[in-house]
Amino acid sequence: MKKLSLLFSLLFVLVLFNSASAIDQTGKFAIGGHFGYSFGFGDAFKEYEWGEYWGTEYWGVKYQNKVTYSFWGNVKYGINPNLALVGVVDYQAGDVEFTGSVGDISGSISESYHWTGVFGNLLFNLSPEKNTCPYFCGGGGAYINDDVTKPGVNLGGGIEHFFQENLALDVGTRYHMIFTEGKKTNYLNIYAGINYYLGTR
Repeated sequence: MKKLSLLFSLLFVLVLFNSASAIDQTGKFAIGGHFGYSFGFGDAFKEYEWGEYWGTEYWGVKYQNKVTYSFWGNVKYGINPNLALVGVVDYQAGDVEFTGSVGDISGSISESYHWTGVFGNLLFNLSPEKNTCPYFCGGGGAYINDDVTKPGVNLGGGIEHFFQENLALDVGTRYHMIFTEGKKTNYLNIYAGINYYLGTR
């Protein structure tokens, strides 16, 4: 843990004092919209099954929770050419599917749900002087489902490709972990979107 903290501290210092030859986005804002699809794993997204024999027939129920599409908006603020703060509001949809069976007869129903993530990230640009710029990002915040709010973290990376000085395609992936009691809620989101920079890059 100490080695990991030291690594992040060194990375932070290098980013702060990076060469002035990089394109300067210091003090500039960008807004973006993204669409994605998620894949859940861990205890919260396993398939669970219960059943027993009543006489000669088997009565069973299967239950599985799945995350599906997502869309989110972000506001980015440049601290320096390599480092930015990003605020995100993320809508994540999902389905719960129940399958029941009696003997050879079965049927299923599904019920949709969603939660909203509100979090702040730090984003590290690796090649801000180029039109195609890979990055890493990570942070934390709140995941809200109806009246229930849980803390969580996310970590990921992607590539931003500039078509114009102020317009960029953004593709990437983020791993999310929500701190819930009992079953772990972990999922991977793959996304694509557009960032619009206010002012030239």
